[in-house]
Amino acid sequence: MLKKTLISAGLLFILNAMCAQEEHAFAFVLNPSGSAGLQAAAAYKFEVANKVYKDLLQARGDARQQSPELVMTNGARYVAWMDPKKIRIGMEEKAYDVCVQFGPDSLAAMAALLAHELTHYYEKHDWNRNFAHSHSGLKAAKAIGEIDEGIKQETQADYMGGVLAFSAGYDVYGVMPRLLEQIYRSYGLPDTLKGYPSLPERVAVSQDAMRRLLDLQTVFETARYLSILENYESAAQYHRYILQDFQSREIYNNAGVNLALAALPYFSTAELGYILPFELDAHSRLHSLKSVQSDRLEVRKALLDEAIQQFDRAILLDPKYAPAYLHKACVYAVNGEWEEAAFWMKKGRRLAAAPQVAGFEVLEGVLHAMQGDTAKAQTVLATAHQRGNVLAGINLDVLQGNPPAPPRDVAAPSLERIDNLAIEDFLRSPEVDKEIRVAKQVVCGKKTWADSALWLHYEDDGQQYAVVHWCEGTGKNQTANSIGAGATSAAVLEAYGAPQRVLPDRGGSLWVYPGLGILVAVSPQGQVAGWGVFRKSK
Repeated sequence: MLKKTLISAGLLFILNAMCAQEEHAFAFVLNPSGSAGLQAAAAYKFEVANKVYKDLLQARGDARQQSPELVMTNGARYVAWMDPKKIRIGMEEKAYDVCVQFGPDSLAAMAALLAHELTHYYEKHDWNRNFAHSHSGLKAAKAIGEIDEGIKQETQADYMGGVLAFSAGYDVYGVMPRLLEQIYRSYGLPDTLKGYPSLPERVAVSQDAMRRLLDLQTVFETARYLSILENYESAAQYHRYILQDFQSREIYNNAGVNLALAALPYFSTAELGYILPFELDAHSRLHSLKSVQSDRLEVRKALLDEAIQQFDRAILLDPKYAPAYLHKACVYAVNGEWEEAAFWMKKGRRLAAAPQVAGFEVLEGVLHAMQGDTAKAQTVLATAHQRGNVLAGINLDVLQGNPPAPPRDVAAPSLERIDNLAIEDFLRSPEVDKEIRVAKQVVCGKKTWADSALWLHYEDDGQQYAVVHWCEGTGKNQTANSIGAGATSAAVLEAYGAPQRVLPDRGGSLWVYPGLGILVAVSPQGQVAGWGVFRKSK
């Protein structure tokens, strides 16, 4: 049986390789002296590449088109290719070996190459080529076939492919220009190939794409920190900026969540006393009502209406994306539209994977509570809490008349220095490496040192600002209380006490000390993975 399976797999790869030889295949290069692969690549190499590829498909999250299958052959002719007719992305084993030469950046190199081809697929870059090939007798087709859009398409593939790879967790900044040169050398290719921009042109185009990618990375990262610091409306502006260039279900969903979170402080605890399963923090919102605004009803309605629109766009991209249904149902619950909330909750729950079900359970219990059915709310929330759902336990306390206590105040920010810089000194004379204008009155920027980086958000001529100075676990920076990379969570508790907020973050947790202006990333193993300081306007 195993032998039969291996033979079938081998035949499949041979067929896939033959597909790559068709003229309509969109090849990364066409090596005239190279041979197309007729055998499967080593299984372990395919497994590694396929893991990266699945991460990219997950990040793209576009179910409107069929996801291409990944194949890998032992050829040395195309490097990688996109076959629109067979709906396949191909990669040669030789290209895999080139990526491995990048050492710590090998997976990023692989992601850059595969994301490049995926962008050609999703952006339909094959249209001119296929039209000219399929209608070769038409004068119009001949003219279209002669249009040289190669540079434009390669720029878009490098840039949007880079954004895709970054959103999937691969830092590809600067990788593609180096990868291009290494591929040409390893394949023994001349700088000029028929039908392609020259290598210097491709490198220059890729470098330009990387400069644009660096800007968007800064916007991505600043948006993340704004969400952590509860500047939700500003974070939503950053997501709008990203969506101009790159659309994915996650970005639409994140934009919607931040808009909804921005609306919640405009509700009193009498109007909304329960914690919904899109809130990043289970305590602070209940004690931060923005009651001074005379137009708070209009403001919150506008924010929630736009949040619904963003969730709808995420669902349009992927009708099976459960988080968008959950968050859409939460917004309807906030608005008191019980039937709509129940409809979207039930629809999403049928699609939810095991880890996502907990949010739907909390929402179900909260919906019962908000409609006055205390008994059902008690049953649903108690069951969820017994399974370890923290949010269910907090809502049980609210249901029983024991809301969370307000966060304790801390007198003054902690005086810390990262790379010998105090954040107050930076604020007296803020200067970043480059500024990106996100909106008319919104600017962000980033400044980098040897072991740290600083992100700046600047709005309304400085009336609103937020700045985060962060050092990863590889540096030697320590806090004033000698907390640095590798320190235990117990040492952090002894030095600074319990955090006022704890957020899930990149597999571990982020401890937030608003009064002290300190952030600490804690790994799942209970060790400090990085730390930073922040300041923000009131």
